[in-house]
Amino acid sequence: MRIAEEIEKSVSEERKKNPELLAQEVKMGADGTPTQQIDKIAEDVALEISGRKMNILSEEAGFIDYGQEYTMVIDPVDGTRNAVHGIPFYCTSIAVGKENLNGVEYALVRNLLTGDTYTAEKGKGAFMNGRKIKVEKKSYEPIFSLALGKSGNNRMFNLLNINRLNIRSLGAAALEMCLVASGSIHAYIQGNDYLRVTDFAASTLIVREAGGEVFDVRGNLLNTPLDLKERSSVIAVSSEEFLEGII
Repeated sequence: MRIAEEIEKSVSEERKKNPELLAQEVKMGADGTPTQQIDKIAEDVALEISGRKMNILSEEAGFIDYGQEYTMVIDPVDGTRNAVHGIPFYCTSIAVGKENLNGVEYALVRNLLTGDTYTAEKGKGAFMNGRKIKVEKKSYEPIFSLALGKSGNNRMFNLLNINRLNIRSLGAAALEMCLVASGSIHAYIQGNDYLRVTDFAASTLIVREAGGEVFDVRGNLLNTPLDLKERSSVIAVSSEEFLEGII
């Protein structure tokens, strides 16, 4: 929580002082994509506070092995493109666990604009700002959030034509999955093997603890290793009824 709060504070201060610098590319990240200034600001905060209490797996720094039992999986800013273009929908995503997605025991996703904070602890439920949350299992007019643009595929575009289906494309996977957990939307879909575990490690636990489930596009329960080299499709649903119409 302290890491998330300090990232929110640091990013907010920089946005007010030097908004044009947030998009500046400062290096190449461990995931093979450019690290922008906003990402570096957030990651520096996380590394400073976490110390050596856990190993670190970050989109920018890669894997830092401190010889600890637990690993903190962090995406300092999920939705960087939104952030640097002034679109108010991006977050910090933090998970703590061992070896793979099923080994994640604690999760936190914080909306860096509103401060809304989603948390989960394995076997203890999911919460938003301390209030227990649950998925919405049924809806006459469900809302799906799809990864479109260059991240989309034909299956995603075909969903656009389904009657009584309301479509959004919001640009921050971790936060979109948390909207599934809180009952705001009914599915989040990334149809390509595109996302890294840093994008969904925390939000997968939050969705599952809220009563939903997370699959890959082939219908397998999602359980990737905690490794930046792995890429996956992601379908987070409030009910498996919705999954049937997607795959």
